[in-house]
Amino acid sequence: MARLRLAQLMARLRLAEEMSRLCYRVQQFLSEVRRQAPVEAQVLDPYLSTAQIGLFRSMLMSEQRHALDMLHVLQEQGHSDHVLAQAALLHDAGKTCGRVRLWHRVAKVLLQAIHPGLLCRLAKDDPDDWRYPFYVLLHHARLGADRAAGVGTDPLVVALIYWHHTAPEHSGLDSRKRTLLTLLRSADERT
Repeated sequence: MARLRLAQLMARLRLAEEMSRLCYRVQQFLSEVRRQAPVEAQVLDPYLSTAQIGLFRSMLMSEQRHALDMLHVLQEQGHSDHVLAQAALLHDAGKTCGRVRLWHRVAKVLLQAIHPGLLCRLAKDDPDDWRYPFYVLLHHARLGADRAAGVGTDPLVVALIYWHHTAPEHSGLDSRKRTLLTLLRSADERT
């Protein structure tokens, strides 16, 4: 009887945690829809090359805003590492690899909260398939790392972009890189 109650309590806690995460994502989504101001070039010039600025500008306005917000969070925390700044600005560049629409993003968040396995089965690595945007959303870290490398980005920045959705202890990176990855992930979660 006690085990049954404990199991029920744990199930309720997991459900409450998932609902909290889902509510956070909905709030994040709504705030991104509202904040779409153009990015000033002088903000990017100290950190990005001309080719990297082109990559940054290829992202949706809401993703550019998110990247700039990450940069500001890192700066407010006293982090001025150039590598970290570049990783913050370019970390979501992989999302531009497919025609990802608003409904894809909403469906991804909902499916990830409710049934992650279905989301993985739904994603298809075929640019001509209607399911490709789900693949892009799931694999944007690797795709973005490839795009960043393609415009001559420092290998450390490329590694941070590649691993930005992986827990630092599972990334295989050395201590300094794990520290940078932890800072990047923390700023990403806060914005």
